[in-house]
Amino acid sequence: MARYEINYLDGSLDVVTNAPGHEWSEGVFLVLDAQKRTIYLAPTANIRSVLIHDEVTG
Repeated sequence: MARYEINYLDGSLDVVTNAPGHEWSEGVFLVLDAQKRTIYLAPTANIRSVLIHDEVTG
């Protein structure tokens, strides 16, 4: 599982937690659940950066 911090050009920030996967596709950044369904979508034209943190459980 990972935590995604999506930083936008306007200075805003979205955080998605406990998501196992992501994908870059035709102008969008997608965060996916375990069944590969999209749980978060952001247009890449508005994104400054994406930080991906692996979450360690134990």
